[in-house]
Amino acid sequence: MMQYGHIGYTGKAMKIDIYKSAKSGSKYLSVPSGTEIESLALPSDIDSDLLALSPFKTELELDASKPLIALDQADVESQISKNGYAIHGAEITINVYSGTT
Repeated sequence: MMQYGHIGYTGKAMKIDIYKSAKSGSKYLSVPSGTEIESLALPSDIDSDLLALSPFKTELELDASKPLIALDQADVESQISKNGYAIHGAEITINVYSGTT
């Protein structure tokens, strides 16, 4: 079992807060629930779109047995474990076909 030294790890599944870029609707920053984003040590070369954030979703529980649309839970968990935060996108593509193929 993975151990996290971050806020938000409950022993079963990590809970995260997701922030959405105020400049780009497809860019997100996620942190363990309860983390003050102002206290994060973000790299100097971070995408400037991620410097203006608004809350998107709080207390979201990551659980690999419950897939989430547009969120790669394993990648987010890995980034948070390594960096204390995760930078990710969220895009949904819908293909509609009509008639015969």
